[in-house]
Amino acid sequence: MNRLHLSIPTIALFLLASLSACSAGSGDGHSGHGENDEHGEHGEGAEHGDHGEDGEHGEHDEEVVRLTEEAVRRSRIRLAPVVVGTSGSTFEIPAEVQFNPNRVAHVAPLVAGQILEVRAELGDHVEAGQVLAVIRSVDLGRARAEYRRAQAMLEVAKANYARQERLRKEGISSERAYLEAQMRLSEAQAEYDAALAHLSVYGVRGGTGPDVQLKAPLSGVVIERHATRGENVGPEDTLFVVADTSEVWVIGRVYEQHLKHVVTGMRALLTLRAYPSRTWEGTVTYVSSRLDEETRSVTVRVELDNPDGSLKPGLFGTLRIQPPEDAQEPVLLVPESAVQRLRGRTVVFVPDEQPHTFRAVPVVTGHPSGSLVEILEGLPPDARVVVEGAFVLKSQLMRSELGEGHAH
Repeated sequence: MNRLHLSIPTIALFLLASLSACSAGSGDGHSGHGENDEHGEHGEGAEHGDHGEDGEHGEHDEEVVRLTEEAVRRSRIRLAPVVVGTSGSTFEIPAEVQFNPNRVAHVAPLVAGQILEVRAELGDHVEAGQVLAVIRSVDLGRARAEYRRAQAMLEVAKANYARQERLRKEGISSERAYLEAQMRLSEAQAEYDAALAHLSVYGVRGGTGPDVQLKAPLSGVVIERHATRGENVGPEDTLFVVADTSEVWVIGRVYEQHLKHVVTGMRALLTLRAYPSRTWEGTVTYVSSRLDEETRSVTVRVELDNPDGSLKPGLFGTLRIQPPEDAQEPVLLVPESAVQRLRGRTVVFVPDEQPHTFRAVPVVTGHPSGSLVEILEGLPPDARVVVEGAFVLKSQLMRSELGEGHAH
């Protein structure tokens, strides 16, 4: 009913707007469809092409740096062929000077007691058998008293047995008296042996009184002293440590890449941080049969004479080891300057097919040998690598990745 009351101008305006909307929709739809078809046919190919080109550049530029001739000259990039060396070349390992444990003695009393005298100081050179301290022990006094009693009883039993044996031969003594004397002699001998064994536990074989001397078991230097006059001590207390430093051990670690070349008898040269101008020469006397899982290395030992005491245990240094010639195998070597770290990988740069273009090649390196590094995998024997300017190429490559992916 309301529509009958609309005015004629209002109806006219409504019809005019409807006709305009239909005309615009029909034209736009046709034009849009055409454009979409044209764009779909052409745009999809361009996008695929661009994607393919971007994909090609992305993968290629990940490893390749392109420079101008002027940039190559300005960066002082220099190429050189890899060096063919031997994996058995002289290599260096960390080492430490240690005591020879066969020449170190921990001196402790064998009986509990009180220290009466201390006759050796820290750093003193002592001879084998020299008295280091004197200890008074009640237990030792008792043991010695028992030993003297057993010794006296044995002498009496021996004399009685000898007398009974003589009387028996003369027909004066009875057989029973002779057998009793023989039994008492056996008992006295057993008691004497027991008393003597008791003394041997305390490290003595006789003597009188409660005092005992603590002596050096070998000649050497007192490197530790824990004895104080008046102190009560026992067998669990180490009072002195004496070490013979005329010969020391040098302990080094050989990493697993060189392990197959290490054998006993190889020549080894020691240098120490404390004496950079001195060297000591020896031979490898021991190679451990167990690989340390944490350091991936094995322990080797070199024994060296130390007449002047310069090789002090605890000093750190380097062992240079030369494997035998029959253990040498050919390997590729490059200067340290050629090896770079890129995105968590070890790489070297080699010339690409295009002029002034260089490619980063992932490699597996071995142990450094002087200024050279072993290349175990990644390069052919006839390869040429960038030995100067590799860091510049790495920087350019990383900078290009932050930009459009193109290095110029």
